[in-house]
Amino acid sequence: MKAAYLISAAAAVLALSACGKSPEKGGNITAEDVAEKMSSVKLEAGQWEATQEIVDVQMTGLPEGAPDAAKAMIGHKTSFKHCITPEQAEKPSADFLAAQKDAKCTYSNMEMAGGTITAATTCQIPQQPGAEMKMAMQGTYMPDHYAIAIDVDSSGMANGMGMKMKMKSSGKRIGDCPAGGE
Repeated sequence: MKAAYLISAAAAVLALSACGKSPEKGGNITAEDVAEKMSSVKLEAGQWEATQEIVDVQMTGLPEGAPDAAKAMIGHKTSFKHCITPEQAEKPSADFLAAQKDAKCTYSNMEMAGGTITAATTCQIPQQPGAEMKMAMQGTYMPDHYAIAIDVDSSGMANGMGMKMKMKSSGKRIGDCPAGGE
């Protein structure tokens, strides 16, 4: 589940970092480049709610009985709320929505314009030498919300395991931050 959250968070960061940016495609855009772009993003301050949903999971190379557990993840939703202060909204940090500024990811495609995003990224999977995760993301964004469809293809994991996952990630500003709360 932690991997699913990180995937969704990375996609959300990409979407929100796109506000007001022109399209970029081709070449390699690093996680550090994405974090740098965050410094120019203007978000709406307030209470935000983010939701991730697993739409489909297909795993290969699993021990007997494990495919049933993988299928049980389909339809699983995770939601959380967090407060974005006026200072964070004015200049979001690289850690906004759990951005991983030290992640070993490259972005081979990132097109952002007119409220839409299309991106492709490849990440090395931590603690899994030789394993990688390829993500394709497509969605919409605005300063007060985002919605992204994410396709993940992981390969080279321990014991020859592989995974394909489809997810939906969305977030929206739902109001003012609670007094003294996060």
